[in-house]
Amino acid sequence: MAVKLQYLYLKEKRSPLAMVAIRILLVLVFILVMAFIIWFLENHFDPGGMLDQNDPTGVFSFIDAIYFTMVTVMTVGYGDIVPVSPLARMLDAFLITPGRIFVWMIFIGTAYQFVYQQYLEERELKKLQKILKNHIIICGYGMTGQAVVDELLSKKYDIEQLVVIDSNEEFIRYAADNNITSILGNANKENILKKAAIEKAQTIIITTGRDDTNVLIGLSAKNLNPNITIISRANEIENKKLLHQSGADHIITPSITGGRLMVLAIKNKYSTKLLDDLLTSRSGVDVNEREVTMEEIGKKPKEIQKIVVIEVNRGDTIYPAPELDSITLEERDWLVFIEEVISY
Repeated sequence: MAVKLQYLYLKEKRSPLAMVAIRILLVLVFILVMAFIIWFLENHFDPGGMLDQNDPTGVFSFIDAIYFTMVTVMTVGYGDIVPVSPLARMLDAFLITPGRIFVWMIFIGTAYQFVYQQYLEERELKKLQKILKNHIIICGYGMTGQAVVDELLSKKYDIEQLVVIDSNEEFIRYAADNNITSILGNANKENILKKAAIEKAQTIIITTGRDDTNVLIGLSAKNLNPNITIISRANEIENKKLLHQSGADHIITPSITGGRLMVLAIKNKYSTKLLDDLLTSRSGVDVNEREVTMEEIGKKPKEIQKIVVIEVNRGDTIYPAPELDSITLEERDWLVFIEEVISY
């Protein structure tokens, strides 16, 4: 079952020490602000409102204010400094008490995040990784990534075996709302790819808008799973060589493909529509491939029913359309063909 809103507990998180440091700093700043308010009001509007049992005649200093606020908020309450005037008691009731609740919420929230929530995340992550097998990982869920997912679903790929990774939370929310298992984080980091069970994945499709990022993702993916098939987008044609060296098995340049199709549309009406149909599988025709069946061995490619064979691959030899009449099909041949697709 697809893990809806998976991004909520598969976020790429700060380190625990960083989170603790941030929360401690927040508490200290909050205590200092409260101490300053108490010190200011006590010295300017209510002198003598705070009584120091050890120094009844002394001045209520800023250090005293910090000390009083700290021990009161932390519920230690030594009782050596006490509010005696109505204003001081009102400050203690309506400033210190809510502040105590706020500070304890921070501490309890920290404990929740590092203990209970971490336990839930680990449990859900293990559950997800058990489900995933021979799955497809899509890195980047912008326009290209969304088109990839739509096309995969139109070809009846199992939605439970699709995982989207993106560093944009808005994109991840959109994917999760459409029941696509999604992970918020940078796909060029190995720990994020491991969360997507990269070692068991069949294919990784890289569609980010930066070629250098695509190269890093390809290198990380190949390092974690040497047998994975990598399909990568190339934004600049001169970067195709680098992407190939990073381990990409197939490299697609959308800008080049789109440009050629637009130029073709200048003079060609029907062939442009055919190519547009071939690029999507929602209706019209589609390009596919498969190995020959036992019943097809010995036949001419054009004798196969319901498909139009346009290429035969026999080992390292490729027979294009003009040569198909001169061959008969053999065992282990692979057919590249066009077939009709029924609109749904």
